[in-house]
Amino acid sequence: MRRGQTSTRRRGTVSDLGVLIGALALFGSCSPGADRAAQVPEGYAASYGNLIEDGTNEGRLVIWSTTDQKVMRDLLSAFERAYPGIRVEYHDLSARDVRDRFMALGKTGRASPDLLLSSSMDMQIKLVNDGYAQSYDSPEKGNLPDWANWKNQAWGVTAEPVVMVYNKGLLPAGSVPRNHMDFVRLLELRDARLRGRIATYDPASSSVGYLCLSQDNAISGHVWQMAHGLGANRARFFSTSEEVIKDVSSGRSVIGYNVLGSYALDEAARNPELGVIFPADYTLVMSRIAMIPITSGHPNAARLFLDFMLSAKGQRLLTRHAMPSVRSDVERPMRLRDTNAPMRAVRVGPELLIAQDRLTRNRFMKQWNREIEAGTASNKQITPTQ
Repeated sequence: MRRGQTSTRRRGTVSDLGVLIGALALFGSCSPGADRAAQVPEGYAASYGNLIEDGTNEGRLVIWSTTDQKVMRDLLSAFERAYPGIRVEYHDLSARDVRDRFMALGKTGRASPDLLLSSSMDMQIKLVNDGYAQSYDSPEKGNLPDWANWKNQAWGVTAEPVVMVYNKGLLPAGSVPRNHMDFVRLLELRDARLRGRIATYDPASSSVGYLCLSQDNAISGHVWQMAHGLGANRARFFSTSEEVIKDVSSGRSVIGYNVLGSYALDEAARNPELGVIFPADYTLVMSRIAMIPITSGHPNAARLFLDFMLSAKGQRLLTRHAMPSVRSDVERPMRLRDTNAPMRAVRVGPELLIAQDRLTRNRFMKQWNREIEAGTASNKQITPTQ
């Protein structure tokens, strides 16, 4: 596949997950105040019952998210059981669609989503910095690390490692890279068995891929050497982690670089031939960021959902799908407990704005493309290693 060729992710799928249940219980209650008190989560102030009442009266919650619906289904179903008067609409979109469609709403006059949840950390922070998020002092704030919250407007809800994947049947154990420079050295071998069979994000089409590379470059500076090697090996470029993982899992590619660990571990549980590598020099930890837009039509329902998602119960539901909890009191998914790789969290905050600076991004992409093209030109014929 030529450099820059991508697969297209399913976009714009809308699933109305709202199911009104428990109506008879609500009508049959002789003491609404007592019912609200019974719903207040343990440890929350009694006044939280007012938020529950307000959110239930709004009756609707619209979420735009980059996270696959199947991954969120358990959490959404549990939220609806906890607050049966709130109908949830969940829209599964790409990161760019979340941002671009949201920004276009002001021009169209259409209703705003109530909560944005995106794995593109820098795009979310840019929206917050530009004044599109409202503040909310969640009662779960004290249970989160300080890197996971910015101005009570941007909330990190997961702590997901960025990993490499490989096909165990195609890559000998002795060739498996253990860190980022091992991967670069593997590229420099220019082994014909890897030609056209290395997969990674296309940073031009993937905001998450671009962010991961910009973080790599800031930490270790190996990105340009790696880009040259990717070009020399005719790497395949995709828009999503799922596509990279599928390419490796199917055997079309041998190894994949920089994918979200939640998707990789889920696939590895289904396919024992898929190996997952936590780089031993450093493993980036990304977070899906939630924000409540100032234009939300159902802000109280959104606050209830944010609190539920950040609660220990909500976080445990996310770990079922290999999305590690941002909380220290919730165990990591089983498949993460054996790794000793040093985790390096990407802070939810203004530092991420650097990656969104237009000049910075343009310079990065120009150099990336130059290195890819130079690598491609440097080795038209790759010979097998001896």
